[in-house]
Formats: sequence, structure tokens, C-alpha cells
Amino acid sequence: MDFSYLTGRDFVYPDYQPKFTRTFNFSVYKLAVTIRLNTQSKRIDGLAEYDLSSWGPIELDAVEMEVKSVELDDRQADFAYDGKKITVNSPLGHHILKITYSTSPRKGLTFVEHEGKTYVWTQGESEDNRYWIPLPDSPQIKFPTQLSAIVPSSMIAVSNGVLVKETDKGEEKEWTWSLDKPHSPYLIDLAAGDFDVIREQCDGLPLEYYVPKGWANKARMTFYRTCDAIKFFEEYTGVKYPWPNYKQVAVWGFGGGMENTTTTLLTASTLHDEHAHCPGSKFPCPGREDFTSDPLIAHELAHQWFGDLETAESWSEIWLNESFATLMEALYERHAQGEEEFQYSLHRCMSAYLSEYRERYARPIVFNVYDDPWELFDRHSYEKGCLVLWHLANLIGEDAFKKTLQEFLAERSFKPASTTDLQRIAEQVSKKRLQWFFYQFVYSSGHPQVSYSWDYDSSLNLLKILIDQVQPNDSYPAYNLNADILIATDDGGRIMPVALDRPSTSIYIKLETPPKFVCIDPTGKLFFERKAKKKLEEAISQASYKMVTARLEAIEALKSDGSDRAVEALSGVMQRDAFWGCRVEAAKALGEIGSERAVRALLNALMREPHPRVRTAITEALGKHGPNEEAAKALSSILLSENEGYYTRGSAAAALGTAGGQPYEDELIKALSYGGHNYSITVGAIDGLSRIRGQKALDAIIKLTSPDSDEAVRSAA
Repeated sequence: MDFSYLTGRDFVYPDYQPKFTRTFNFSVYKLAVTIRLNTQSKRIDGLAEYDLSSWGPIELDAVEMEVKSVELDDRQADFAYDGKKITVNSPLGHHILKITYSTSPRKGLTFVEHEGKTYVWTQGESEDNRYWIPLPDSPQIKFPTQLSAIVPSSMIAVSNGVLVKETDKGEEKEWTWSLDKPHSPYLIDLAAGDFDVIREQCDGLPLEYYVPKGWANKARMTFYRTCDAIKFFEEYTGVKYPWPNYKQVAVWGFGGGMENTTTTLLTASTLHDEHAHCPGSKFPCPGREDFTSDPLIAHELAHQWFGDLETAESWSEIWLNESFATLMEALYERHAQGEEEFQYSLHRCMSAYLSEYRERYARPIVFNVYDDPWELFDRHSYEKGCLVLWHLANLIGEDAFKKTLQEFLAERSFKPASTTDLQRIAEQVSKKRLQWFFYQFVYSSGHPQVSYSWDYDSSLNLLKILIDQVQPNDSYPAYNLNADILIATDDGGRIMPVALDRPSTSIYIKLETPPKFVCIDPTGKLFFERKAKKKLEEAISQASYKMVTARLEAIEALKSDGSDRAVEALSGVMQRDAFWGCRVEAAKALGEIGSERAVRALLNALMREPHPRVRTAITEALGKHGPNEEAAKALSSILLSENEGYYTRGSAAAALGTAGGQPYEDELIKALSYGGHNYSITVGAIDGLSRIRGQKALDAIIKLTSPDSDEAVRSAA
């Protein structure tokens, strides 16, 4: 038997070695750090003071530092430093360890210049806080912290916990933040800059939003769901928000978000105005949003429970942080926007994971063979893990899943956690043995790939459904799937459960008339890749079913068919489907088909489509193929209209380079100055000009590589 599914495919290089949880010869009761920032030299001076007990040498990670002194109990310590680690010889017992140092960190702590102002932020995950603080830099060790930051008086400094002291020091100011509950070293953070601060309360919990000076008017659109999300996560997990406050800090030059304990750092690019959020309408506009920070806000907030309260004991277990945060993000979307949004979120998770699986590699979710921990922060740990957790929730029941989360968080609060802990608690709550589930879906690579078709024998009134698991040897040979099968008929149809636990399964059902369509798992409860062999008329019928997951499967089948009849059906989806996500997928499908009729269907849809995300998908689809003057005129009209969303205009600019070509070169050069949220129109115009490939277009793009250009613009250029 081939067991390659236990190691995966194309992930492990020959020099990779297994990683195991580190052992330390000490326990930390508290760490107090004082940092002075020199924004001119981009250097820091620091003092780290540990209150600890040791039973052997004290080893701290400290990379590329100038270690000035090490004292143990107010005496010069016997220590060694090799540029990566400080090792202090220590007798058994309780000690105070003080390390004075300075450094110009190339990781972990970053100085950013933006419009003449300096901002400072840290990013400790996975193992970069060791570049600016001497630390036992491993996720399983936890301790309370205090951080004092001495910064220029024009700056505000923010860190974990509560502000306990603010001291003027002439041209400098010292900000002291303290967190009296234990958390992991990589979650220690610092952000400093010229901020506007917005404060509010969420049922008595202090909320603070720090944004670059002058950007306070954009904070409302970005953070307005924070309190609602906190309440939802408390209700769903059964665990109150565990920290004294929650702060969100938007900084320049930062990518995405980072869930430092009590203090999430966010990219300033998530700040946006009303037009970015609700093109053509007023904020809020539920169901009509274009750009929204809600998924990012919810994901990072969820980490305050999953990642900060309980923390993966090693990087190989990082899915306990990231998969849960991704699922909680999707569940909050269900709470805030409804079931269709939730099912579409799961669909997009599957698409993201499959892209990595097909184009790069397969690996078990929990896997300790790697080089750098960042390799594990991938679609397997985020999206695949999210889908596996949702499969687990449906296997044991969502109420039992919620109870599992509550007991898991209660048991592992302020402690490290492992997948073994989660499995044990899920078994206790559900009274089910789940070893097989975790073995197949967590400790094995790949995923189920389910191919199915059906045939109807009218002479016997017999429906035969053929189901095959067709996954290759990078996946478990035959998964145990307890699936619902929808058999849709003229009188509504029925759902029947079936066990799929072998490579091939045949099901025979007496049925008076042929079904309109057959769909496995129409509500998206299970984690598997759909490979349905659908007849054209079956797909057309399924495309109007009430469940989004079933409709999305039908749209994929229509795309694969690609006939004029399929184009007509996809055009019908664009006209009649009430959910914007299905219309987006139909637009993408028409773009992939690319026939003359498909382009006509896209142009017709563009004339009546109100949703900005669907309009963006249509414009992207119109740029998939060669020159088309009618499409070019429509795209040009969108690009010039300030009533359109920023991202729709940016997409139109990119597509115009393909559909319009050189005659629209001057128009695209002019569009380089249009900007938009995150310079989305400018970036789109750069893309469009790159498709034209003329010298004039190239010269215009080269000018934007100047250091004076915004980072997003330079990157695109």
C-alpha cells in the first residue's frame, strides 16, 4: 500500500528535518522591556528584565544585537553570545535577569517613512521578535509582559495590555503598557506614530482605533462591526472576550493583519471612504458592499481566542490558530450577511486551497517537516483547515462543535494547545471516536475528489447513481464521507444520506420519473472536491436551485460545457440569480468560455448589473480575450465614470488594454492619475498599458517606478 499521503507531494526538500517543540530550563513569571527608539538612525536601545526560575542554563534568542551587559540578581552574569543566542549560566532557583542591548533590527521591528512622518511597527510571528528583544522565542512558552517605549514626543506608542503610565521627557515621551496575563513571545508588539485615536465601549469593554493622523474619518467604515463581532464570538464560543481591552492600529507599510494580544496591527490600506465601501449609495449598504474590512477585522479578532488565549504549541500545529480564525471569519459573515454569503465563503476557501494544491504542493495540515515556520502559513493551514473544521462541525453537530470550542478554550486558556487536545475534547463532547477523521483529514495530505454521475432506466423506473473517489496517491485512498444526496424531481425531490467509504459506490433508487438533477452535499457541509459529470439540461435545472452550493456546482458544469446553450443558461444566471456571488461566478465562466455569444452576454449583463463586485467581475471577463471595439467602448465609459466603484474602474482600465489596445493608450496614460482606493485605478491603468506594450506606454509606466510613487503603484509598475 502506498503511504505517500502521510508526507504529501512537492513540499519537502531533501535537507528538511523534523522540528520538535523546544525545551527550556526556566519558567518566566514576567518580562519587562524598555525600548528607546531612535527614528533618525533607525536603531533601538533596550533593557529586558526577566523575573524567572531556572533549573539549568538560561537560553534566549537574540539575533544580531550588541549585548552591553547581562546581570543575574544584580551581578555580572557568566554568559556567552554567538550572535543568535544568549546563554546565561544560572544556579537553580528564582532570579532577576537583566540584559542591556542595542540593535538596528532588520526583522521584527520596522521603521517606515510615509509622507514625511516616521511610523514604527513590529511583526513577531513567526520568530522575528528575537531581532529586537532577547526572548525564549517559541510559541508554547507564555508569560505576562510590560513594555515601555520611549519615543519622540510627537508620537503615540501602543503595545499589549493597558496603558499604566505616560511620562513626558522633554523631546521624548515614555509610554508604558502592561498585560498581566500570560501570552506567547511572538505576540509581543509595539506600534508608534502620529495617530488619531478613536475610543468607544462595547458593553464596558474599551475599544480603541489608532489611525494615521488625518484619517479618522475613514475609521467608521473600517471598524464599525468590531463590537458586533466580539459579541458574536463570545456567543458562539461560550467564552467571554478574555483581555482587558481591544485595540486596532492601522500602520503604513504593513501587510494584512497581525493579532498581537489585545493589539491587532492592520495595514493602513484597509482604511477606506464611503465610495470604496458603497459605490453609488450611502454607508452602510449591506449586500451591496464593494471594498470592506469586515473579513480582515473578524479574522484578526477571532485570534484573540484562537491563537492568543489558546496558542498552538508548535508551528506545525499552526492550523489551531489560522484554521479557526478563518472559520470564525466565515461564521461571522453568516451572522452578519446570511447563509448564502457563508456558503460562498466556503466555496472561495475551497478555490484558494485547490489553487495551491494543484499548482504547488500537498501536505498534511499538521506536519513538522519544514525549513522555515512561514512555509506553514499557507492555504493548507488557513482555507483547507477551515473546511476540515466545518466538516467536523457537521459530523458531530454544530451544537456539539460549539461545546467543543467552549471546553477547548476553557481547558487551554493561557496555555499551549495541540491537535490531540482538540480531538480528545471533541470526542468527549460528541461521544464519537474521531481518530479516523483526524487521520484522514489532518494528518494526511490531499483531499477527497468525488466524481459522480447518474443514469435512469425508464423500463424499470430505476435511478442508478455512480460515485467514485478519484483522488491520486497524494491523498488518502478512500475517505469516509457521510454525505447527503439531493435527488431533485418535478415534485420537489428528496435528500437521502449515504455512506461513501470505498473507492466506488453504486446506489439504486426506485423513482417514477427521471430526476431533474442529482447533487451530492447541496448545502456544503463536507470537505471534498466536486467532479460532477453533469448533463447540460441537468446543470441548467440545478442552476436555479435554492442552495448556493448547488448553484455554484451547476455554474462550473455550464462553464465546462461551453456551448451556446450553456452560455444562454449562464446569461440567465446573470439576469435572475438574486445572490451576487453566483452572478460573479457566472461572469467568470462566461469570460472563460470567451465565445462571441459569451461576450455579448457579458455586455448585456453590464448594462443592468447594479452590484459593484459583479460589475468588476464582468469587466475582468471582458479583458480575457482579444480586441473587441464594443467591449472597449463599454470599458472606456466605466473607466471615465466617477460613479463607478474604484475597483470596477481599475478592472476596466486593465481590460481596456486587451479589448481596446493602442487606440486607448492615451486614455490609459491619463488614468494613471485617477488614483482610487489603494490606487486601484492607477494600478489597473498600469496593467492595461502593459498589455498594449508600446514604447509610449512603457515610458509612462517607468516613470511610476520612482521612489516618490506610492508603494502599491511602484509594485505594479
